Amino acid sequence: MPPLAPDLPLPDCDVCTSVAEYRMSYGQRELDIRVAEDRLAERLHDGRMHVLRADVPLRDMVPLAESDLKYTIVLFAKCAACGTTWFYGLCIRGRPAYKPVEAGAEERWPWSPVPERERWAR
Repeated sequence: MPPLAPDLPLPDCDVCTSVAEYRMSYGQRELDIRVAEDRLAERLHDGRMHVLRADVPLRDMVPLAESDLKYTIVLFAKCAACGTTWFYGLCIRGRPAYKPVEAGAEERWPWSPVPERERWAR
């Protein structure tokens, strides 16, 4: 079984669906990482969403990705309003993702070690 099932439909919930903001990049629609990170951080901070499991704290994801020391950096969060589990992921060679996933997806994800913080943190 792959770590993530095919894309699920978006829930009817303004709390979690309003995190994503998109922009055009090389002619394709792409998640705007800075806006999504700020919106997700706000929801995590005020309790509208909470982290289920993550490689690193949310604000450390971009610095780790920019270091090129870990290929994929992910965070799974759950919306307190509707109960939807969300995958937020950055990849040094791929497109960022923010999408609803099946409950328990964080348990099936193929977690890999994170390099020592001193090697990538600002």
